[in-house]
Amino acid sequence: MHSINYIGEHAWLGKLGNFFLILSFAAAFIAFVGFFLSAKNKDYLKFARTAFYLHAFAVIGIIGSMFFMLMNHYYEYQYVWQHSNNDMPMRYILSCFWEGQEGSFLLWTFWNVILGLILQRSLKNEWEAPVMSVFSLAQVFLSSMILGIFIGDIRIGSSPFLLLREHPDFLNAPFVKSFMENPNYISKLNPKGLNPLLMNYWMTIHPPTLFLGFASTLPPFAFAIAGLWMKKYKEWQQIALPWTYFGILILGIGILMGGAWAYEALSFGGFWAWDPVENSSLVPWLVLVGAGHVMIVNKNKGGSLFTTHLLAIGSFLLVLYSTFLTRSGILGDASVHAFTDLGMQGQLILYVLVFVLLCVSLLIDNSLLRVSYLMGSVLLMFLGMIYGYKTYLFYVWVIASIGLTAYSYQKYFPKENDEEELYSREFWMFLGAFVLLLSALVITYFTSIPVLNKLFHTKKAPLKVDDYNLWTVPFAIIILILMAVAQFLKYKKTNKKEFLKKIIISFLLSVAFGVACSVPLYFLNNFSTSDGLHKWNLISYFLLFTAGIFTILANSDYCVRILKGKVSKSGASIAHVGFALILVGALISNSKKVILSKNTSAKKVESLGEGFSGQENIFLEQGDTLPMGPYLVSYEGKEKRGIDFYFKVNYFLKNASGKPELAFQLQPKIQDNPRMGRAADPDTKHFLNRDIYTHVTAADLNTVVDTAKKNAYNTPENYIRHLGDTILASNAIVVIDSLVSDLSQAEYEKNDSLLQVTVVLKAYNVNGEVFKARPKYIIKKNMVIPESDKIEELGLKFSFWKINPQEGSVEISMAEKVNNSKDFIVMKAVMFPYINVLWIGSITMALGTFIAIRERKRTLKIHEENHGS
Repeated sequence: MHSINYIGEHAWLGKLGNFFLILSFAAAFIAFVGFFLSAKNKDYLKFARTAFYLHAFAVIGIIGSMFFMLMNHYYEYQYVWQHSNNDMPMRYILSCFWEGQEGSFLLWTFWNVILGLILQRSLKNEWEAPVMSVFSLAQVFLSSMILGIFIGDIRIGSSPFLLLREHPDFLNAPFVKSFMENPNYISKLNPKGLNPLLMNYWMTIHPPTLFLGFASTLPPFAFAIAGLWMKKYKEWQQIALPWTYFGILILGIGILMGGAWAYEALSFGGFWAWDPVENSSLVPWLVLVGAGHVMIVNKNKGGSLFTTHLLAIGSFLLVLYSTFLTRSGILGDASVHAFTDLGMQGQLILYVLVFVLLCVSLLIDNSLLRVSYLMGSVLLMFLGMIYGYKTYLFYVWVIASIGLTAYSYQKYFPKENDEEELYSREFWMFLGAFVLLLSALVITYFTSIPVLNKLFHTKKAPLKVDDYNLWTVPFAIIILILMAVAQFLKYKKTNKKEFLKKIIISFLLSVAFGVACSVPLYFLNNFSTSDGLHKWNLISYFLLFTAGIFTILANSDYCVRILKGKVSKSGASIAHVGFALILVGALISNSKKVILSKNTSAKKVESLGEGFSGQENIFLEQGDTLPMGPYLVSYEGKEKRGIDFYFKVNYFLKNASGKPELAFQLQPKIQDNPRMGRAADPDTKHFLNRDIYTHVTAADLNTVVDTAKKNAYNTPENYIRHLGDTILASNAIVVIDSLVSDLSQAEYEKNDSLLQVTVVLKAYNVNGEVFKARPKYIIKKNMVIPESDKIEELGLKFSFWKINPQEGSVEISMAEKVNNSKDFIVMKAVMFPYINVLWIGSITMALGTFIAIRERKRTLKIHEENHGS
């Protein structure tokens, strides 16, 4: 076959990018080997550092090449064709970069590089080699995800630098085959473009923050592995503590940003839907929070060594598991966020298993047992690859891993000498970490239902939002109570009476405030008529609200009375207040949200199809003003900007004299993407004590027709009616008033004359004005000759073309002018009360965590100065 010189194809850039991909993978592997050997022989350390620098250089080269492709619209490359187009505003180029699998893995790799360089620079001691070994090994796996090479028939990773005509997923696509022989195929490419849901400013900052959060679980994990490796089970925690709280801060902010994006860009009307991808980011954060608190216990009192290792390691492993869930394609349609690349399942499973094997094998302080476990695990993986991942193989491996972990803990791990006192801070902090871990496991189980269905051939349905709330609210109540009381306890032992004296005021005030607010909010007119489940929900709302108030009051009291207002020491208390505000705000705004858009129009929205309810959607025609909750709303019209249609909806409130005044205007939009379909984008009016959230659920996106077409009539519709019946037009009610004939039937039959029957129609418009039309039914020589009549003022045309004497009915057709059909929208509007409490809590929690990090770094610096580093 002769070679073709393709016109305008920038093949050099793909070659450069693939060179950087291979260099990144190779340098990460060499760095891993170098750091691993450096743990025994420091002569390899300089070599390992150089290799990691080279890996960092290659990652920057990959990123630069990808941005160059995207910004110059090189659509011959599959990644650019898939995720961008010329119509997309350039400000969304960042969203294009990380929308796909390859870009998001690269973003994760980049953040690991940044954190690794910072660690490498700061760890000029015995910890550098083992910690950076773990970092480099993680980079080996991440780099392999975008490597895009074949070993036989096995593809390792997916390269972002594949040409569209060479991409294995598109080789058999008809449109690709059609231009394979065309040297100028690039000019005929029609790029797919960015997912409409990602065209939001939050998606330019949420993914990098979230992936920095994922990357920040690696330093505590690496230190925990290094501690196992070096048999220094306690020493690593002092260094890892600031990194752990950095991860808590960044991952927490990333999760909250995701909630803000969902609230502003998605149309389900809320900020948290227990989506599998949302859960997969929440679970590692919960475990990391537990790890941070147990590290503080160990720093101040000692002990809890195994728990600290378990939680620090578990947070990173859960990030890997969430990566498997969201990127293996196993979730399918269960999540709006999930990727669907089934080709990466094997690699992702291997990624998770290798690090699990690493953790368990390091716990085993017996060489023969360790080698046996590793060889057995490799054998089971090999059998799984040959015969498929059968359920019994999974059982064997899991049972063996758990059994060896428990055995190693009992036999090799350092034990605590003393049990914690009931009235001690460490006991309740440890209990809080356990509750966080337990809640994380419960959420993980329910999120993993699609995986379990596939693994065990079951057909369990995923949980609904209310079911998740039912399971997680009790955990939240316990955590809030622990946050309120734990800081008033001292390490090792606390005087019971003194402790109760400190918390009693906050407790009584919170109960009083909780009762005063919860009774009108939840119990009046609800409790006595509710079923058992709903009663439990009402009680749990009361307990959650009261526990949240208790946490806010108790931690505020602790800052003022115990810490004497010292902000630098108040980080934990401020963060606790923020967390409580988030839960209280979420509780009130969700449980007391009000659907404003109950339909008050004469048009029935149910006729639009399944999923449309008049209890939640209002039908608005252009120019009409209808009552909606406390407002009067009017649809002004739509405006097209590019592929976006903005719908102008005016909200009015009555003034003191009873006249409506414009309060505000919202412009929810629908993006009409020709390649990816339509996507609704809500608009929200923010008040101090509430939000008014709106989105368009149905609309006519046709543009305005020209004048000639406006004056044309639509296709007439036929109506069979009796005298006194009505016909409903878009702008009038037409009544069949009477029939007038110039001859009787007998006279017509006797003389065979012309018969003329006139139907008198009375049309009433919305103002009560009456208009008449007189279409005629004419029979001449046994031929029917209908004569139409029009009501020009209403744009109506009538034809009277049949009489049914037996039924006593007539048949009339009616046609309306094109411009009679008004533009309309169907809209949903929801009021979220006090949702700003949630956002204030988010900022407060982030601020408190930041203050805590600064304090941890300060104490670490003092520790290093006192003990030498």
